[in-house]
Amino acid sequence: MNLRIITATRGESPYWQETVDSVARAAPAAEHVVVCPESRIPAMMAARPAHLRPIAETAPGLYPKLNQGVRQPTGRWDAFTWINDDDRLCAPGFGQLCEAFLRQPEIDILYGRVDLIDRHSRRIGELPVARRPADLPALFAADVIPLAQPGTIIRKGIFEKLGGLDESYRIVGDMDFFARALALGARFAFTNAVVAEFRLVAGQLSKHREEVAAETSRALAPLAGTPVSSAARLRFRFANLGSYFERVRRHGWISMRDLYDRTA
Repeated sequence: MNLRIITATRGESPYWQETVDSVARAAPAAEHVVVCPESRIPAMMAARPAHLRPIAETAPGLYPKLNQGVRQPTGRWDAFTWINDDDRLCAPGFGQLCEAFLRQPEIDILYGRVDLIDRHSRRIGELPVARRPADLPALFAADVIPLAQPGTIIRKGIFEKLGGLDESYRIVGDMDFFARALALGARFAFTNAVVAEFRLVAGQLSKHREEVAAETSRALAPLAGTPVSSAARLRFRFANLGSYFERVRRHGWISMRDLYDRTA
C-alpha cells in the first residue's frame, strides 16, 4: 500500500515536531504531505523528516488544503488519511490498521480507536467508537459521532467517487465525507487498536457550538432517511462503557462537550 498522510496547517503549531515524529514512527513508509503558506515551509522543514513533502497552499481553509494535498500529482498513492498539526499517530496501532487495510481490499474506509491527550501530551481519555460498522449510518443519523477521522485510512477510489472533501465546510467536512460515503454504500471496517491521539487545546474550531451545529445538520442530510435504531445506540453505549467510566474517574460527571470546553 502506498499511503499518503496529509497535514493542512498555518505552520504555527508548537506541537509540530511531535506530530512529525509520530508519523515517522507509526508509518515510516508513508509519504507525509504538509500544505501550508509558502512563507512557513522553511520552518516546517526544520523538523527534518526524510518523508515530508512540503506544498505551498493555493487557497486558505482546512478542506481546500486537504484536497490540494491529496490531489498533488507527484508521488504514488492508493490510500490516504490526514492528521492535524498537533495530533499524533500511534505505534504499533496504526501499523495494525495498515496491515488490516492490506488484508481487506474490498474495504473503502478502515478506522480504529483514538485517545485524547492534553496540551502536555498526557492521556485524558478516549473517544467513543462504533465497534460494529453496520451501525454507522444509524448512529450518524441519530447525531452520534461513531468514529474519529484521525483514526481512519481511506482508499483512493472512494475519495474520487465522492469528488473529494466538500470545501464549503469550515469545521465538519470529515463528517460530511463519511456521511456521503455511507449514503453511497461505501464499505467500512473497524480495527480494535489505538491508532491516533487527538489533542484538546484552546481555540479549536470544533468548539464553535452554533457553527458546528449548523454544519452538522447539513452534513448529515444524506442519511436523513436512515431508520432509527435503538439497538445500534445501545450497542454503541455498551461497547464504550470503559471510555465513559474513565471520563467519570478522571474528570467527574461531565459530557464530552464539557471536556472540550474545559480546555478553552
